[in-house]
Amino acid sequence: MTQGTETNAKAVSTSNAKLITKEELNKKIQGNEPIQIVNVLDPKDYSLGFIKGSKRIPLDQLDARLGELDKSKEVVTYCAGSACNASKHAAELLVGKGFHVSAYEGGIKEWKEAGLPTEA
Repeated sequence: MTQGTETNAKAVSTSNAKLITKEELNKKIQGNEPIQIVNVLDPKDYSLGFIKGSKRIPLDQLDARLGELDKSKEVVTYCAGSACNASKHAAELLVGKGFHVSAYEGGIKEWKEAGLPTEA
């Protein structure tokens, strides 16, 4: 019985990373909310561009670079787009480390298509 409880607790901890839409993320940015936006793409994909103000921490370096993030502020992870699952994996990793995280699965592709603020 204890074993089942542990499994359930683990499932709950990885599902704490919620999803955020481009509208919700843009509203947070426009409202100057204290959020950290993290691009978790591999550097070879940086040519896609970046959501304005985002940090560049590739998924495979995230665990080693946790010190660059502030646990007191919400983190929003993103990658290329809905076909890319790096943002979700990054969000789950960060939730496991005690961060408040949302994954933006639309990624830089959807963000740019919507004409929202980017940087090269």
